[in-house]
Amino acid sequence: MTTMIIKDNSAQAKRLIEFVRTLHFVTVVEEKKKSFEEAAKECNAVSVDSFFDELNARIEKWPNHA
Repeated sequence: MTTMIIKDNSAQAKRLIEFVRTLHFVTVVEEKKKSFEEAAKECNAVSVDSFFDELNARIEKWPNHA
């Protein structure tokens, strides 16, 4: 298997991709870029405020807290 990564979005790159799609032995997989919000949701990220709220709550529960 050989992998090609084409990062260019020029007309020439698009023509190359369209040509490659016509080949019976080739599969073209296009990567869809995600927004930051989509990527964060996908990995179950939490907001900074939520993170610090949870961190502070855990610190409060820690033994020997002043």
